[in-house]
Amino acid sequence: MRRILSLAALAALACSPSSPTPSGSCVTTADCPSGRVCVDERCVVGGTGDGGAMDADPMRPDVVVSPVSSIRVEPPMVSLVARAGERPTQDFEVVGVREDGSEIGLGAGISWAIDARSIGDLDLGSGTFSANGVIGGAATITATVSSSGGELTASASVTVRLERELVGPGVPADVEARFAAPVADDARRAGLVYPLDGAVMPQNVYPADIQWTRGVEGDLFRVTLAKPSVRVVAYLAHGGAGFGLHWLVNAEAWRAVAQTEPDARASITVDRWEAATGEAIAGTPRQVLFARAALTGSVYYWDIQRGRIVRIDDGTATPDEFMPSPPAAMDGASCVGCHSVSNSGRYMAGRLGGGENIGAVFDLTTDLTGAPAPSIFPLQTVEPTSTRWWFSAWSPDDTRLVLSSFEGTGPAGIMRFMDPLTGALVPVTGTLPTNVTQPDWSPDGTRIAYVTNANAWGGAFTTGDIGTLDVTGPDTFGASRVIHAGASLAGSSPPGNADSYPSWSPDSRHIAFAHGSGTRSEDQQSALYVMGRDGAGVVRLDAANGPSTTNFQPRFSPFDQGGYFWLSFLSRRDYGNAQVGTAGTDFQQIWVTAIRKDAPPGTDPSSPPYWLSGQRTTSRNISAFWAPRPCRPDGESCSVGSECCGGDCRPDESGALVCSPPPPDRCRNDGETCTTTEDCCEGLECVGRVCLRPPS
Repeated sequence: MRRILSLAALAALACSPSSPTPSGSCVTTADCPSGRVCVDERCVVGGTGDGGAMDADPMRPDVVVSPVSSIRVEPPMVSLVARAGERPTQDFEVVGVREDGSEIGLGAGISWAIDARSIGDLDLGSGTFSANGVIGGAATITATVSSSGGELTASASVTVRLERELVGPGVPADVEARFAAPVADDARRAGLVYPLDGAVMPQNVYPADIQWTRGVEGDLFRVTLAKPSVRVVAYLAHGGAGFGLHWLVNAEAWRAVAQTEPDARASITVDRWEAATGEAIAGTPRQVLFARAALTGSVYYWDIQRGRIVRIDDGTATPDEFMPSPPAAMDGASCVGCHSVSNSGRYMAGRLGGGENIGAVFDLTTDLTGAPAPSIFPLQTVEPTSTRWWFSAWSPDDTRLVLSSFEGTGPAGIMRFMDPLTGALVPVTGTLPTNVTQPDWSPDGTRIAYVTNANAWGGAFTTGDIGTLDVTGPDTFGASRVIHAGASLAGSSPPGNADSYPSWSPDSRHIAFAHGSGTRSEDQQSALYVMGRDGAGVVRLDAANGPSTTNFQPRFSPFDQGGYFWLSFLSRRDYGNAQVGTAGTDFQQIWVTAIRKDAPPGTDPSSPPYWLSGQRTTSRNISAFWAPRPCRPDGESCSVGSECCGGDCRPDESGALVCSPPPPDRCRNDGETCTTTEDCCEGLECVGRVCLRPPS
């Protein structure tokens, strides 16, 4: 039988008139805690410096000490359940196994580590794990001790499962029992219409408003969001008018689902308990994926009904009319549209008035709530007026605007260049293309994409091709060429001859564009495509388009996050149901699709899109520009660590999530913020300011 000696038992046997040295340094074994011996002036577990088999304790010659040859962590596997507001804990201990088979509990000299701090914290002194109750998943706990033969290590696993249950008003006490045995019935099931099945979202996306289409007063609904380590259940009662057949997910529950096990898809199901029959009808699950991405910044779009540019900041669902009183144009109309936002996110150019096309530039870091809002350069709204244009795009360094002007050869206009800080047109070297509209400057600064050969003004043509212009130096331009002919997709779905709205990907290697019968998003038909920078490899974005043929104005965001580029576009497809969404209205709304960076050539890299939260569903919203926002400083509120400049997103003293600096004595783990790959733990790379594990 093996002898099991506890640390306390050994201490009793090894009584000594001298106290053990707290620091772990020693002169003789008498200076060490019981169960340890002095080797090279350090207290180590059992044995001698040469790894001898059995040695006598110098304080008790009758007690023989066998060297520790291995260790293990107890318990080896733990599963914890964290319900709302709970932070379960688990104590881990280290057991030393001697060469003779006896065991000893080790209580000192242990180095503890955890590989996934996102799910909780480990006390490095005691080995106590505390779940944070916010993010679930699995982690490995590792213990290391020094022995006479070198370092010994052992590991244990801990899994935290999150469970949330939310009960709405009017829900009966026995609601859980009513959903015990749901039946399948396509004619009566709740028809889940949002989110879209297969959608890919960033982790910091605003909670989805889950919507369905069947139900009457008196019905009950069970909405379930689940991953292997998280389950959120909401019970709702249809109380009559105003219910809306929807549930805006609780923010804490949404974050738990979004950030737990980011490589696992989340399942969303809506089950219906039918009051008329007393039966529960099982819903059909939909799946969404939360990419390891945080899209910080703001989206600026045009609310057509209001005649205003509206801003939605990341992580919010509040449209901000940051410039309520734009400068008036010649006819006195206070309206701004056809805007573009600079790459830094600081400046916005826009066209004033109802068709008069006088352009203005605004500094987005200043207060624009005055009446009228101040423009960067003075505006001249009587003849001779300030520069007029239809569409504009910014150079990568924000020092130039390329314009499509209504003057010149061809119905679409000519290309011009302007200093955005003075409003002065800039002379250029080189021959510029004619019949030009809808320009976009590549992020690497080397080319400008545009639409040419249009048969009408810049926003209402039914034929058009895509060309590019080489940028060879400051205000110097080289060759221009047509890289894609609209007529080449005349037989596609939908048919047509009009290419429109080219947009460069963040790496300047791809161009997204729309193609269809025309460019007017309120009544024409169009689909989204992507191609290489020279026009090769044209691919229809089937997943993003879906069954709709009303998809227009693709525009890449500046973000390269989570293995995806992120493309906004507008569509007249239904968002959700008719009660709280836009079903049946044919209103343009802004959607976002994730574009896989590693998609094989010739395959569709897009994903089913998600709706940009915060839009007015009673308005037509178009022309979205996503501008970066500087990372958030320590102390500012956050939802994920990748939003923070130099640290992690952790609870403060009040429990609110704020940006916090990481502990300086450790490397940064998967999902935590970094500056370089050297900041990250072994096996991780710093990608987009976040430590991530490279694809295997």
